Amino acid sequence: MPALTPQQQALLAQLQDIHLPEPVGWWPPSQTLIGLLVGLGGILIGLLWYYLTQRRHNRYRREALARLDRIESESESEIDRLQAIQALLKQVAITQYGRTRVAALTDRNWADFLHQTALYLPQPEHLVDTFNWAYQYQQDASLPDTAPERIQAVRAYARRWIKGHHK
Repeated sequence: MPALTPQQQALLAQLQDIHLPEPVGWWPPSQTLIGLLVGLGGILIGLLWYYLTQRRHNRYRREALARLDRIESESESEIDRLQAIQALLKQVAITQYGRTRVAALTDRNWADFLHQTALYLPQPEHLVDTFNWAYQYQQDASLPDTAPERIQAVRAYARRWIKGHHK
């Protein structure tokens, strides 16, 4: 490096270090950040509204499932359970689909209605026969050997139908 002249040395002595500016603060936020926060707030409010609406709309399902649990624990006989389950299914269907559409359905039409409102649920083949047992059963008569399995299948189907039927 060549030697510096006195004039160059005087100029170098006047130079000062680079001063970095203060870091940019986060407040006040930029317009982009304000827009992002407003958008996120709107999305959260929308999700909360949707959740509360769905919860209110499905309240009858929760009540029906609780009633189904009580039926299973409080009923003394299988036939009483079966009658109560069928009545509960009818009550849920009337709540969701209206009395004029549901109230008159019986036997095969009732089973077809249950299937049409929950197509993706496999329906027990013996559903109509099992429901009919509930009303044809005599106290002195005995149920078929397959009755406990069939009644259990109907109970499981009723639970799945209450959870998953659609409009």
